[in-house]
Amino acid sequence: MASPATTDRRSRTRKEILQLIEKRNAVLAQFYELAKNADDTEAGNLLDMLEEFCQDMVDYMAIGHFELYRRIEEGNERRDDIIRLSEQILPRINMTTQVAVAFNDLYDNLESLKPEQLSQLPAQLSKLGEELATRIDLEDQLINTLLAGSDKTRATSLSA
Repeated sequence: MASPATTDRRSRTRKEILQLIEKRNAVLAQFYELAKNADDTEAGNLLDMLEEFCQDMVDYMAIGHFELYRRIEEGNERRDDIIRLSEQILPRINMTTQVAVAFNDLYDNLESLKPEQLSQLPAQLSKLGEELATRIDLEDQLINTLLAGSDKTRATSLSA
């Protein structure tokens, strides 16, 4: 039987996973809406959508790094299968974070946004979308491995 500390950690991990998936789903919905309107630089709400998307995307990235991955990166994870998988995928997840931060840096200051930056939005969103897809695939691998030890629930069923 699992110790109370182990049960607490696993419960906290499940809570963090649910929080991550909820934020991820919201960011994906915003991404699709933004991508659908990215060519319409005259749209009055495009800048508002862009600002909200950037803020929520950074929050989503932070949940992963500061809630879910930190314990692994600090060497506090004891399960070998998670450690091995993390060694393989966390460097690539970190690369997706760098792309997202670069996108945010390009578009987060609406007051200084130049017309050429806005005209590049569709191409920048395309690049970001590829990175988000990669991140989601890798996150799901990690989530499924984290849950496998204590709960057979799959991340795909959590995000449905």
